[in-house]
Amino acid sequence: MLTRTVPFTACLATVATLLLWPLAGLAAPGPLAQLPILSAASTKSNIMIVIDDSGSMGWGSGPPMAVAKNAAIALLDSLSNVRVGVGSFSRSWPSGLELDHPVADLDANRASIKKAIMDLRARGGTPLVETMQQTGRYFVGTGGDSNPGNHGSTSCTANGYYSGKLTLKPGRGDEKYNVKEVFPRKPEKGESIGSPICHWCQKNFLILLTDGWGWGGPSHPLRGRYCPGCWHGMISVAKALNEVDLRPDIDNFKGEEVTNNLVTYTIGFHTSQNLLRKTAEAGGGLYLEADTPATLKAAFAKIGEDIVAHTRGSSSAASFNTASLKAGGLIYLTRFDTENWTGDVMAAPYSSAGVGSQKWSAANRLNKSKPPGSRTLLTYNNSDKADMLLCPGVSGTLPKHHTPELGGVPFRWNKIADRQLGDLLVGATSSSAGLYSYAKKWGTQGTAPGQFRLAFDIATDTKGDVYVADYNNHRIQKFDKEGALQGAWGEYGFLDENLIYPSGIAIDSERNVYVAQHTSHSIKKFDMNGNFLMTMGGYPDLYYPFDVAVDAELNIYVVELQNHQIKVLDKTGKLLRTMGRYGSGNGQFKYPNRIAIDEDDNLYVSDYLNHRVQKFDSAGNFLRTWGSYGTGNGQFRYPYGIDTDSKGDVFVVEYENRVQQFDAEGVFKAKFADKTGTKDGELRYPRGIAVYDGSGCGGSSFYVADAYNHRVQKFVASAAMAVNVSVGKGRLDYLRGDRLLEGGLFRKRDSLLGDIIHSSAVHVGKLDLRWPAGGKFPDGSDSYAAFIAGIPAKRGEMVYVGANDGMLHGFDAKNGDERLGYLPGNLFTDRSSEGYHYLTDHKYGHRY
Repeated sequence: MLTRTVPFTACLATVATLLLWPLAGLAAPGPLAQLPILSAASTKSNIMIVIDDSGSMGWGSGPPMAVAKNAAIALLDSLSNVRVGVGSFSRSWPSGLELDHPVADLDANRASIKKAIMDLRARGGTPLVETMQQTGRYFVGTGGDSNPGNHGSTSCTANGYYSGKLTLKPGRGDEKYNVKEVFPRKPEKGESIGSPICHWCQKNFLILLTDGWGWGGPSHPLRGRYCPGCWHGMISVAKALNEVDLRPDIDNFKGEEVTNNLVTYTIGFHTSQNLLRKTAEAGGGLYLEADTPATLKAAFAKIGEDIVAHTRGSSSAASFNTASLKAGGLIYLTRFDTENWTGDVMAAPYSSAGVGSQKWSAANRLNKSKPPGSRTLLTYNNSDKADMLLCPGVSGTLPKHHTPELGGVPFRWNKIADRQLGDLLVGATSSSAGLYSYAKKWGTQGTAPGQFRLAFDIATDTKGDVYVADYNNHRIQKFDKEGALQGAWGEYGFLDENLIYPSGIAIDSERNVYVAQHTSHSIKKFDMNGNFLMTMGGYPDLYYPFDVAVDAELNIYVVELQNHQIKVLDKTGKLLRTMGRYGSGNGQFKYPNRIAIDEDDNLYVSDYLNHRVQKFDSAGNFLRTWGSYGTGNGQFRYPYGIDTDSKGDVFVVEYENRVQQFDAEGVFKAKFADKTGTKDGELRYPRGIAVYDGSGCGGSSFYVADAYNHRVQKFVASAAMAVNVSVGKGRLDYLRGDRLLEGGLFRKRDSLLGDIIHSSAVHVGKLDLRWPAGGKFPDGSDSYAAFIAGIPAKRGEMVYVGANDGMLHGFDAKNGDERLGYLPGNLFTDRSSEGYHYLTDHKYGHRY
């Protein structure tokens, strides 16, 4: 007799979890590979079991009804983490589905669901078509709140019903009919009950067992018009249940339509029917035949396996610590939960008798048994540097990470390098609003390299290089972040490589340079070294394009100054849409000058003569505005240049000499350089601003195109002068399990073990392979025999698995304790938006 087990759920990116263990009472256990260890997703699937209770099911010795009930109970005993309902044929006329137990959580309602099955009695007829139609009506819902949409509850207790129109022939004419036309009658005992469908990603299944022939036909419109090739009503209804979205009011997280359908399985008990076969085929399920208790249980088991195949998607395979079915064997399974993006590795004993109860959960062990920050992290040390340049002009020696005690674990790399620890410091400065101050300047009036005749606009690339639109010199000049000239290109003329009064400049993620030429009505694109790539626009396609910006998808936003609008082009220069018109209302402009795009692709426009900033989403929808004419905090006198930092703060430079800093909602934070003049930190009619905070020095600097002083001025956050090493060490401690800074500097975790997708647990046991030495194999000290000799004899068995927390985890195969977390070296980076910075950032968004 099998021990019923806890559910090992391997959750898919969306949906329901089902685990089917070997069914009690089936044929004798077979080889290990034949054990139906199956897994699927995390919102629970709905399974409706309808058992024929017509009079013929009570005939003969060992009546079919008793056998059917026992087989159904065996199926329930093998299931967990699913929702199950029970139905039969109603006694009232016209007969159809009798809802003996509504779909409910099996684990919480196992006794009542079993009782509903055991209470069935053989009587009456076989209204298969009507039963299937009324099952459809039940899954649409017959009561509760109408059209609740995406219900937020995870309990599936108040799902309401859909009362609108259903689309038939999806994608083939899309005929729409009211629910009552498609499914005219409600099930008996289910006249006012919510739909079992709780979530957009839920899977729904109907198992229909019968020993008879289905009589009757479906109502219009499920007759021939819907399925001309369906020669019987059952086939037509099954096809509709499988194709039609039964809950059009429930869409996915992105607002996209999804199909909440119902898959139909049929079992012919003591009968062989092509009708049942065709019904299952049309319904997306399987048809199985059975004529003995054993074959009926096997049929239910096969359906259970196929249900899992519908829901599991990319579930991971199981791993075993032995190659045979013997006592003491363990099976290891992985899972993940899409509600909080956590994962787990679980172990349970197995033998020829089946699979037993859970022995350990790695996530539970990791979350409870380890003191904060005590995990052993290993990585490949690919650097021999002890010192690193933390920020411009600031170097330091970072403390070495301790060499952990390996405890016999076969890993050769045993420390995080100083450079890698230093990389964890990116974005680790503790700068705050109001601490920006003048740092340096470069440029004077003139035509020589490094001089300007109106420094008209400015931009930075991902490396930190600074590009300046040198307006009256008709060129672009490129500098490093400290003002050292890197190159220049352009001169007045009409050739591809020439420029004419460059008024705006932008850099894309590939470090290509876009230059707006308002007097020639065009945008030119160059690579980072000034090699010409293409020209976009030209009159009348563009009219006085004063500024330009580029989003993450390489769409190009052009400010048409004198058309009072923004044009959006794709990367080839094709017009996608136009935003705005002349005026002072929301979304209207009066001589817009510049545009900026934040990391979420929101747009910010400096609305020059309206003395305000306007914010739009990536689709051009107006979000908010702030500012009015004046000199107070948050007011503007001709806002000109605009840019954003990685935190979402907005920096605006005014034509009448001031820089203001706001948060993403327009709340004033600080002001800088608010004096007019030629001294350091003073401005004369500045035209552009660029923020750079990807250097490892936090949101550490901004650059101003100080136009009429013919120079660039750099302002830095005072905190950038000394990197906060403790934050980098805090990030390392966070990775090692310290939860003190979660929800603040670092993202909140529901579990230390991240979600496990497309990764199977791998058991590594005793070293007993016999690789040869010599020939094509290493020999001597590099041979496999030498490797084995260097491994402690008592090295423990391990289970390895990769997770989306950025680590390869090694767990003790006996008790689930984590022995190591291996951090791939390529995830150490000095960019704040990549690698372990991204994985730990409080703004982290899961990527699947």
